[in-house]
Amino acid sequence: MFAFDKKYLAAILAIAFSAMMLPDLMRLPSLYAIPSVIYLLSFNFCVMYAISQVRGLASILIPPIFFISALTSYFHGIYRIKIDKELLFLLLETNSGEAGEFVTSKLLMFGAIALLFSLIFGYLLKRSTGKFQLKTLALLLLFIVPATVLLGKFKKTPQVQTVRPVVAIKYVFPYCVFNGLAEFSGQYAKNITQKELIGSAKLDSLALKQETPLQIIVIIGESARADRFHFNGYSRETTPRLSNEKNLVNFGAITSFAAYTRLSVPAMITPATLAKPETTMNSYLGVFKKHGFKTTWLSANDRFTSNDTPTTNAIGEIDQKLFRNKFGRTSYNSFHDAMLLDPLKGVLKNASVNQAITIHTRGSHANYAARYTKEFRKFVPDSYGEDMQIDIVNNAYDNSILATDAFIGSIIDLVRNKNAIVIYSSDHGESLGEEGRFGHGNPDIIEQREVPFFVWYSDTYNLLNPDIVTALKKQRGAKLSHDVFFPWVINLGGILLPHSTQPVLITARNVQALQE
Repeated sequence: MFAFDKKYLAAILAIAFSAMMLPDLMRLPSLYAIPSVIYLLSFNFCVMYAISQVRGLASILIPPIFFISALTSYFHGIYRIKIDKELLFLLLETNSGEAGEFVTSKLLMFGAIALLFSLIFGYLLKRSTGKFQLKTLALLLLFIVPATVLLGKFKKTPQVQTVRPVVAIKYVFPYCVFNGLAEFSGQYAKNITQKELIGSAKLDSLALKQETPLQIIVIIGESARADRFHFNGYSRETTPRLSNEKNLVNFGAITSFAAYTRLSVPAMITPATLAKPETTMNSYLGVFKKHGFKTTWLSANDRFTSNDTPTTNAIGEIDQKLFRNKFGRTSYNSFHDAMLLDPLKGVLKNASVNQAITIHTRGSHANYAARYTKEFRKFVPDSYGEDMQIDIVNNAYDNSILATDAFIGSIIDLVRNKNAIVIYSSDHGESLGEEGRFGHGNPDIIEQREVPFFVWYSDTYNLLNPDIVTALKKQRGAKLSHDVFFPWVINLGGILLPHSTQPVLITARNVQALQE
């Protein structure tokens, strides 16, 4: 009967799990990389060797743990995303169309190999032999325990800050998976018992009388980087429409709330701040509804239940919510932002009342080449695929920005001759090959947090609200974040929040005639 010594099997498992951190280890200076490798191998060996002593339990637990860790390490290696509760919530809340865009032949092959090794490890563990050698374990623990204590004690020093994301247990495989599951379970339980969000209509607010009906349109972009917009200094002409808009006030790059949509969008549309990002109140649309605006949420994304994501939960009770899977006739993968224009035109037909409309776009979410039609294939080759060639990825991404430019330009054209304002910012940025990084999900990466922010106003709006436009222009050049998004959207709609702690665009002096 075939048998395998537990000690050697634990060593193989230690090497396999440590190899999942290889992309991170390779980025370390050699001075830190070598001791980090030794630490990981030693720690993993001790854990695997201890578990392997309970042969039946080990043969059941380790194979699925290895398989799950291997799959998540694939995405961690390519996209540099953290394996935490937010990733697990993202997986829970995504739809088959969005998930399908990340399924490639390379991933399927990687998954098949991971599954094969998982089965092999399960077979070997079930037939493993060998007496427990406490001496071997004790010698390794003499190195591991002091090293772990030192990592914790000096965690704020530059040296430990460099190696901690690679060796700290909460960040490395397979333990990060368990840490993420624990955090996910805690947050999920908290969400279930969480009190209903406070209605934003309860905020103290004063509104200007609108002699001419106002149409305020907020566009929330997806994965758009500020530095890929031509009018922000990018060498490529990605914004031919918007660059020629004389009434566009551009704020360059501002800091987003997060690097995930599920965190950033709810924070953008509510009074959350970078210091206190928790969503406790419904969106600004509740304030507009309170003051007589017709309120609409128009989304390129899907909705399955009333509160299936933090975003749908944060929208609040408004006049109408239009989601792609409710009005769209094309599949998720074939849908483009331009297809939102027809339902938007239907909403804008009601021109006799004040309107507050928020449009949640697909923007520049991967797969970038699926975000635009042939007319926007300006930068080629752009066949975005699984090889992640940086030049091709960047071409496809820039084309998606070009499509965004045309989309926003088309919306401006719809309201150009009205009393209207159009506001745009993206939920987060995107990594496009910097140091091997792709995608988003890591809040510590600068290009995933710097997003565009600009406002367009019509000539009629400027004529009726010159003080607000002047106040808006004075903020150009200021270092801003998404903290200003909620209060400024409300201010630009002619509504004062007397107790706002953010820079304001409208003051009590502006409010000459109040709507009760």
